[in-house]
Amino acid sequence: MRKKTIHQDRYYADVIPGLEKNAWRDIEEKLIEVELLEREWGRIYFSYSGDPGNLLHLRCVDRIYIHIRTMTGVTRSRKSLGDIFRQVRSLDLLAYSMIHKNAHRSKGKKNLTFRVYSTMDSRHNFRRIDAQKSVESAIMRNYKWKMDIQNPTIEFRIDLKNEKAIFGLKLIDEHERTEKYKIAHLPASLKPTLAYCMCLMSEPSPMDVFVDPMCGAGTIPMERTYAGPYKTLIAGDVEEGIIHTARENIESSRRNIYLGVWDVNAIPLTANSVDKVVCNLPFGKKIGSHLQNEEMYPDFFREMNKILKSGGMMVLLTSEKQLILGVLGNYKNMNLRQINEINLLGTQAFIFVITVF
Repeated sequence: MRKKTIHQDRYYADVIPGLEKNAWRDIEEKLIEVELLEREWGRIYFSYSGDPGNLLHLRCVDRIYIHIRTMTGVTRSRKSLGDIFRQVRSLDLLAYSMIHKNAHRSKGKKNLTFRVYSTMDSRHNFRRIDAQKSVESAIMRNYKWKMDIQNPTIEFRIDLKNEKAIFGLKLIDEHERTEKYKIAHLPASLKPTLAYCMCLMSEPSPMDVFVDPMCGAGTIPMERTYAGPYKTLIAGDVEEGIIHTARENIESSRRNIYLGVWDVNAIPLTANSVDKVVCNLPFGKKIGSHLQNEEMYPDFFREMNKILKSGGMMVLLTSEKQLILGVLGNYKNMNLRQINEINLLGTQAFIFVITVF
């Protein structure tokens, strides 16, 4: 069977829904010979003709895939399963697997193993798993690759969306990037990709005195080290046990971040000494409650107003939009520059970018 020509420069990336523009700005800054093809809620499609290994270092996206094909004409009928099978069989998947291999600079296993991940966002007279099995069958018909659900060499993905089926090969996900430093975890811990994007929103500067006053597992200050040069990084939280977790992660990375145990309504930092504050505030769901936030948020703003320099900036994540707006209205020297609405694992949340003057 004759194989179709491969498009080696087409990729797509899954991003936190609501941060597509932020992620694309970072991609444009990090890569050359890159072009935006399409942007949709939670995903960016782009072309890139450079070394695919460079894509492994992007911290603003959750997962990156080699875009193999967008299959059109998918109907509700089960006949579409046969169409998917035949189209996958027509592809030179070995060539795509070589892109993956070259990106990771790996010699690779003699015999590749694979798995297929599938999603379905539209109505069909077949199940998501049926489409997945069509892909699996087509791959095993063409190649001597074995399926390995637990630890495959490569992972394919097929997403069914109305009359389309997007077929790709995963290049990297966020777990592969962060496992080097995130060895300890806490409930409601922030995703590293989100922490990184928030740090970028703070407009990183080499002269930054940067503070995360509620640092949890230390994800935000750790991601700030990847966002550019800085002068000083400081992080703290209310309990020694929480700081112990952050210290484990920070020490594993060998980064120089000052840690302290403090109450957010009495932070032991000099007045007008901080340039940037980036913080994941309690949502009042997994941790705390709305009533507790009504008491804590005003205390938090009072302390930030004290420690931030004129010209300083805050980037705050919360689901408590109205509460933040109400507290912010009490400060004439604070300007709300931007609100980004995002979807965080099914929860509506907001990123506030606030400047102090």
